[in-house]
Amino acid sequence: MKKENIEQNLSKELIDLVKEAMKSNVTKEEFKKFLEEKSRTNEDKSRKS
Repeated sequence: MKKENIEQNLSKELIDLVKEAMKSNVTKEEFKKFLEEKSRTNEDKSRKS
């Protein structure tokens, strides 16, 4: 899949977050864990609504 197609399917906020993580000292594993925890938090919030 081309980079342009991937970026079109992602929100700007997520793209900015990924770019910021790439510039930082966060490891891929740490970033993955962060996203998984964020996803769980969002799922919990949507269930309560």
